[in-house]
Amino acid sequence: MAILKSVQEVEKMRAQEYIQIFCQNISRRRQQTGMSFTELSRCSGLPVEMLQQLDQGIMPEEMMADDAIRLAKVFGCKVYELFQS
Repeated sequence: MAILKSVQEVEKMRAQEYIQIFCQNISRRRQQTGMSFTELSRCSGLPVEMLQQLDQGIMPEEMMADDAIRLAKVFGCKVYELFQS
């Protein structure tokens, strides 16, 4: 049981790392392109509030895989690149 719990904790930590990397990449790419939250919202179809949460390092509960795909299209990259440091 202790080993399983340790594995689960490691997986949770890794997931948190990927979330942080994703949020940082979204924020960095938005700033590099000079886009406001409103402009990025218009181009991606995502709500401004969701984009602001990502900018603050928070993964919104309502975030879906399609949302990440939309952001990748706006930034002209592959989805997996948004999860790489």
